[in-house]
Amino acid sequence: KIPTRDRVRLAAWWTNMQRTSMVRDWHSLAQGDPQPTEGALVSDELLEALRDTRTVVEAQKVAVAVDPSGGGRDTAGIVGGFLGDDGRLWITHDRSGVMSSADWSRKACLLAYETDAALILVETNFGADMCLLAIRTAWDYLVKKGRIPAEKLPPQVKAVRARQGKVLRAEPIAQQMVLDRVRLRGLFIDLEREWSTWQPTDPLSPGRIDASVYLAYGLLPIP
Repeated sequence: KIPTRDRVRLAAWWTNMQRTSMVRDWHSLAQGDPQPTEGALVSDELLEALRDTRTVVEAQKVAVAVDPSGGGRDTAGIVGGFLGDDGRLWITHDRSGVMSSADWSRKACLLAYETDAALILVETNFGADMCLLAIRTAWDYLVKKGRIPAEKLPPQVKAVRARQGKVLRAEPIAQQMVLDRVRLRGLFIDLEREWSTWQPTDPLSPGRIDASVYLAYGLLPIP
């Protein structure tokens, strides 16, 4: 505990708390004022408007995108979706979570099998060979365990390398959302929360945003 008269230490403690907190945590926990985050990639209102479970649309190409976790310490993003015959990207699944490489690779393969995806996109900034091998090994493991039929052909596995910062990668996809070229096939609480609250100043790098961005670049005809 810091005595109230020790104003220098108190100010330093609060400064450090603000520096190490995410924007929404700082306002909610430290300021007691959980207002909507200003300057986020998209708004809650826009994401709510993009939820659509009724429109009949035919899938042209189905894919799963993966943003691997850093040694299981942070969230591995696993997002599935398809390019519809209406020219939109439809996000259909979010299987993200904190997990090891064995777990995220198996979850990605199971989602690809479940959705009959033709493509798995894997971000390979931190070990291209390891990430691609993890996917192929996971597919073989699931076939041996009988969770994927032996006659099922594996999807193409494509490496994605992030050459820009997260905000530069995500802002064009946020613009596609504004233009109604991305829709959500349901309610994805955690995915939507990341899009509507993450800011470049946040110390964490949520994997759901990256995975959905890779999915969009892989399926949408974006210059």
